[in-house]
This record gives sequence, structure tokens and C-alpha cells, in this order.
Amino acid sequence: MGIVDGKTICQVALVVRNIEKTAKAYAELFGVDVPNIFEVPPESEAHTKFRGMPTNTRAKLAVFDLGQVVLELTEPDGEPSSWQDFLDRNGDGIHHIAFMARDREPVVRYFEENGMPVRHYGEYTGGNYTVFDSKETFGTYIQVKEDKNL
Repeated sequence: MGIVDGKTICQVALVVRNIEKTAKAYAELFGVDVPNIFEVPPESEAHTKFRGMPTNTRAKLAVFDLGQVVLELTEPDGEPSSWQDFLDRNGDGIHHIAFMARDREPVVRYFEENGMPVRHYGEYTGGNYTVFDSKETFGTYIQVKEDKNL
């Protein structure tokens, strides 16, 4: 078994300049309602870090449920974050693919030992997410979501 189980893919995430416009376009494409747009919780709740430093990002997100996988749209807010860095360097595009993990520690160890340090980290109710600086190796960033309810 690998470090990450490929069958646990749960998310494809895009960074976009205009979340309202992009969410409307995807809603039309999928024939569904535009999902609610919400903000990342403040750093005091989410413990958000970018390259190891706390960040006050309150990026906007919208999520489309596509079955096993969700499509997440993220519009950065100008504060330091992996999302803002990606947008500044690349424009709109695929930021990461995410996989579920029961225990993030061995995954973190693997990525760090292989020259792909933690790029971005945050917490949400019931879990956390870790984005690794893996673009050079995998063509995109890899995110691992640790769900405390698994």
C-alpha cells in the first residue's frame, strides 16, 4: 500500500479570480444551483499557516458535490496563502488534488523526507488539511485531508 490511497481522492480544487462568475458557469454546466459561497474561518479558528507562518487569509470558497469527489473553487483575498501565490504565478487553474487520510503524520513525514515540505495548513470542524509543495514532482499540489470522524 502506498503512502496515500488513490481510491480516497476526494477533491479537485481550482483557484479563480472571480468565484461568483466561475461558480455560475460550473452550475450551468452541471445543471445545478450555484453553491453557497463562504469564507475560510479566521486564523484564530482555523490555525491557517502558509509556509509555516500564520496567515489571516479569508479566501472565498464554493463547493460542488460531484459524488466521490468535490470540485472546490477558491478565490484568494490578497493575504498570504498558497491560493494567492498560485493565482499570482499562474492565473486561474488547478491548485491541488486531495486525498483522505486517517493519520496525516506518516504522510507529512513522507513528503518532507522527499523534499516536498508543508506549503499550507488549516483546520475545519472535524479535521484538517495539509497542502504539500509537490507541484514539481506531481504537476500539482497534493493535499491530504485528515478527518477525525473516520
